[in-house]
Amino acid sequence: MIKPKLFFTSPPFLLVWIVALLMSACTSADYSPTSSTKVAPDPSILRIGVSANAPPLIYKKNDKIIGLEADFARKLARYTGKKAKFVEIKWSDQIDALENNEIDIIMSSMNITPPRAYRIAFSNPYLRSGQILLVRLEEKARFATGIYSLMNSNYVIGIIKDTTGDLFITRSINGAKSKTFTKSADAVQALLDKKIDAFVYDAPMVCYYAAINENAKLAPILNLATEEYLAWGIRKEDSKLLAQANQFLQELEETEQLQQMIRAWIPYM
Repeated sequence: MIKPKLFFTSPPFLLVWIVALLMSACTSADYSPTSSTKVAPDPSILRIGVSANAPPLIYKKNDKIIGLEADFARKLARYTGKKAKFVEIKWSDQIDALENNEIDIIMSSMNITPPRAYRIAFSNPYLRSGQILLVRLEEKARFATGIYSLMNSNYVIGIIKDTTGDLFITRSINGAKSKTFTKSADAVQALLDKKIDAFVYDAPMVCYYAAINENAKLAPILNLATEEYLAWGIRKEDSKLLAQANQFLQELEETEQLQQMIRAWIPYM
């Protein structure tokens, strides 16, 4: 089994916070695909389920699906001798689509959780991630301890509805004042407009928004509040594809391509 790449550091107290793992999700709940075309099973095609709204892992640019997961998907398809076919699916329908054989694999920034693992199989994880803060650069010193900085404070915290950050803040931060968003871009804009003091979201996405808003002086606080593992979902009965996915990851690790691909897409790694 490959060793998942570490994403920054985690405060010891918060690493034992397990509740978040019951509903962790990287994509925004508001995602609706532009089309819902179904692709029939075909031995020459790898049908890849994606919710393309989670930059830099999986998203659309100029109508093309790109990101770290997209690169993984295309390479995995070649590795298995198949043609990659992306099937856009609403996030909440991903597992149902996999179970109903509408797709072959979920490669859409999905975290491993006990409820999900009960229904589907997961590849070996390729990244250890979690929740971190995005803040304004001039106020970075206020949040030096990461999530601890939010304890018993008057800060207004931006969260995305029905995500790990939402559950973590509402259940774990005493007296938290939060503002809920359905789109991560709206939360980032609210931070720029000083309508919130910090934005709690998945580490890869926070680093992405920090990088593209560098001139606007946003910065990530690189301390993980939760511990989450990203992997690919596969039907439990599809042992062949599961073995191929794990072998593919192992070879990427051994040839040092895995870390190179992660660094190419995720800033601050």
